[in-house]
Amino acid sequence: MLLENILIKPAYCAKAWKLALLGGSMLIAGLHTTAYAQDVAAPSAADEVIVVTGFKKSYADAVRSKKQNIEITDGISSDGLGRFPDLNVGEALQRIPGVQINREAEGRNATINLRGMPGSYARTTLNGVAFAAPPSLANDQGSPLGAFNSDIFSAFVIEKSPMANAQSGGLSGNVDMQIAPALSRTDGGMVKVSAEYNELGGSVAPAMTIGYNKHLSTDLAVFATVAYKKEDFRRDTLRYNGYSRLTPGLTGLSAADFAMTYGQYYSASPCPSSGSFCRSLSDVLGTSAYNTSATGTKGNTGVYALDAIRQYTRENKGDLVTATAGIEWKPNDNTKMGIIGYYSERDLPKTTQYFLINAVWDGAGTITPSGTPAQMSDGRWLYETATYNNFPAKSSTRLYSQHQQAQGFVANLDWSNDLWKVNFVVAGSKGSNSSLETELDLQTNPVSGGTNGISGTLTTGFGELDGFAYSVTPTPQNQIFNNGWTWQGPNGDPEGYLRSNGLYYLNISGSESFADQSVTSAQVDIERHLDFGPVTALKGGLRLEKNQFKSHGFRNMAFGAQLQNITSDMLYTPDFVDDFMNGDAKISKNWQVIDAERFIDAVTPVDIYQGGGLTTRGFNILYRDGAFADNNYETENALTQAYIQVKYDTEVLGHRLRGNIGTRYEATDNTIDSLDVIRPFTGVAGSLSDFKWQRIENKYHYWLPSAIFALDLKDDLMLRGAYYKTYVRPQDRQFSPVTRISQRLINSQQTTPNMTVYDASVRIGNNKLQPYLADSVDVSLEWYNRPGGLLAVAYFRKVITGRIVGTSDPAILCPSDGSTWGFGPLSWDGQYCTATSLGTSNSTTRVFASGNYNLDRETTVEGWEFNIQQNLDFLPGFWKNFGGNFNYAYTDSKSPAIAPFPGISKHTANLIGYYETPKFGIRAVYNYRTDYPLNANGTYTGGARSVKARGQLDLSASYNLTDRFALSLDAYNVTNEKRYEYENDLRVVRWIDYDGRSVTVSLRGTF
Repeated sequence: MLLENILIKPAYCAKAWKLALLGGSMLIAGLHTTAYAQDVAAPSAADEVIVVTGFKKSYADAVRSKKQNIEITDGISSDGLGRFPDLNVGEALQRIPGVQINREAEGRNATINLRGMPGSYARTTLNGVAFAAPPSLANDQGSPLGAFNSDIFSAFVIEKSPMANAQSGGLSGNVDMQIAPALSRTDGGMVKVSAEYNELGGSVAPAMTIGYNKHLSTDLAVFATVAYKKEDFRRDTLRYNGYSRLTPGLTGLSAADFAMTYGQYYSASPCPSSGSFCRSLSDVLGTSAYNTSATGTKGNTGVYALDAIRQYTRENKGDLVTATAGIEWKPNDNTKMGIIGYYSERDLPKTTQYFLINAVWDGAGTITPSGTPAQMSDGRWLYETATYNNFPAKSSTRLYSQHQQAQGFVANLDWSNDLWKVNFVVAGSKGSNSSLETELDLQTNPVSGGTNGISGTLTTGFGELDGFAYSVTPTPQNQIFNNGWTWQGPNGDPEGYLRSNGLYYLNISGSESFADQSVTSAQVDIERHLDFGPVTALKGGLRLEKNQFKSHGFRNMAFGAQLQNITSDMLYTPDFVDDFMNGDAKISKNWQVIDAERFIDAVTPVDIYQGGGLTTRGFNILYRDGAFADNNYETENALTQAYIQVKYDTEVLGHRLRGNIGTRYEATDNTIDSLDVIRPFTGVAGSLSDFKWQRIENKYHYWLPSAIFALDLKDDLMLRGAYYKTYVRPQDRQFSPVTRISQRLINSQQTTPNMTVYDASVRIGNNKLQPYLADSVDVSLEWYNRPGGLLAVAYFRKVITGRIVGTSDPAILCPSDGSTWGFGPLSWDGQYCTATSLGTSNSTTRVFASGNYNLDRETTVEGWEFNIQQNLDFLPGFWKNFGGNFNYAYTDSKSPAIAPFPGISKHTANLIGYYETPKFGIRAVYNYRTDYPLNANGTYTGGARSVKARGQLDLSASYNLTDRFALSLDAYNVTNEKRYEYENDLRVVRWIDYDGRSVTVSLRGTF
């Protein structure tokens, strides 16, 4: 199977809103008052679309369409000539209130958060239909919009209040990627030639787009667009991996010398068991014999120093090809049919990560601080500068090939007359995402009782990049050899080789991750126009959908590599060492890296491990690693969906009121096939025979009511309100359905001469998890103060249930029959889960299991959005060409039982100003977001991290050379902003990302 293919308001207010909207809508629908014919418009006309080129007209069009619209949407649109003046779709979407881009996502993947929730809580659609975008390989992130070239799209629309007729699955909203149909397009073609210059690294990446639209007759039209872009950009990063409290082991000092040097920072008395950074000197030294009158005189937290640093560069190299084509035919006034196809492939095979990883831990190197420590806001004392000796010194090169692909079609048949409107849609799509990491590490190990000769001095800068300084001696830090290596599998390290003297270590590893999904669907929507009091139409629909997701993964093992083929010139000093962060950081230039492609070619083909198989790169599979053991499974969802919706348009007390009420029913048959671990792993590598395919079937269904109204309080003042129930399934790669079992290991700390204690762990597969549900309320007040002007304020509140947390239920974590874990019957004694059949008079086996479930307690997300948009065309002369927009969004989430959503700022704002004449136009955009918390990830250590508040200025300019040719220039991150992470105090810096400035120059022509 796989392996072969391998806010503010209390809760009762929300209920009141729900009742008011549903009940009030029904009451209003029954009033015998004058009815208006409800506007029925095409999707592009019904959405609020903020056009980001041809600034003045575009913003005026956005205000006009918003006033006419019923549902609550926001969006961006191209100028029809294939230009989005932003670096990518994600950067453009963040101009919209409630949208935040994930700058944590490397490689310009352009994932976004929407309305205070992670990207996986949003649904991405194409022309209003669910489709298979490249799946995310990271937790809680949505579709990587960077996998598409924006030139093929006419608009991106965010539907913030999806109604009964909308695609389900967008708890925070739906992001619709729109490709205009053929008949709506203007005849003619366009060519755009661009060049992107990235200041960091000095790379130039060309791009070209060509498109053509043609009406073959008044009723038949075709179009096609093809876009190519070379990708060549870089990010430099400093990762301050962790800060350690000093101990005698870390400093290399005796107990007496340690107490004399640092005792004043450690408590003289015992500390509370938890809830503070307090640490007593006696705890550190194991005795109170060294306590003096000076102990604890400066503090009680102990004193800290940086224990690990990573210098990191990621070079992204590859191509992005995106294309679309379509045909549309209108055989008569009542009928229209068409099909749109698309294809996008982003291939970055030479993307490479380069690390210099130097770290100290107790027993591996020493730290000697210098200067005087400073006290942080959380009470801890921290040194800014330290010298490190005899530490593990590592160079890590990781070929990190990325490949994203999406393809599909949407076909529709529309028929209508004066009373009826029928729409059929059939769609099919496939999306894939893969990441192939091949990790090659060279490390000089510390020497016990001596020194490996390596030392370094580092100044963190306390969060200021220009204060950072690092140097390491001697040169080179790392060396490479082609002989004397011994595979360390028998010693429990199947990814490593060690030379006979134990000083030099070589690691060959890396994880390969693949995800594929497909979506096929057929739907019919039928609408009957009515003249029944305020009711103007009855609409219903039926939809059948099948979506499939396949995951597989591997982990490389070092066994069998042909190391005799290594040559010394495979280790070199790369060019980026000299311009790292454009010279803004004084890094260690004693940094050598491996030529990954040459190395891989040299050491393969490998000798095959007995009973094993090979990864995509051609290395032996390490079956026992989570990259394999957690990630091989398939899921399928067969959905039956139906909805009914009543539209009304009436007058109440002289005010026009329109909207709809409805409900949607969805039933899902869910099937999961997972390659579960059925016994403790065989040997050091594990074996495919340790796994077995198992099937789980689930069923669930939901009723999803909704109601929305738009009330004209005055000709220029409108009030909107909406209630809707939505759901979203957990991200496929976030919660693996695979059960993983570890082998028994002796717990040396609890083993006694008379009793041997074995511990084993089980990670229970997440194969019974249900979707998250939310009840949502939206209210918006909009004042259209003048033509092209808008002042709007909106409030939303979502009450979410079903978020996923770890379970503590013994019935799940310690099943009496032992499930299929391979330890036999289990028994729970209130503290430990024991394998009864494995116990003897002098041994016991404890099983530590973990699993997740849907929490029935609520998480509340609420927020405010403010938007003011004005042009100054009422002013004389020069001033009439100005215009602008300011928007602000506040979001907050609260839950009594689970942490708030990570990666979300409470406050975001955009300030946009433009000056435009018929000949040229200039736009400036400043985006700002406040600090926000993060989850720890990867092999990163230390406490919880936050991201520092950040603002960025982008500029766009265009000049019409002739009626057919235009020159444009777009500059991104003009202020050269960096991204900072910190721990509690800005001086406890944890991470600095440096992207530099980018500039794109484009020449566009039409024909």
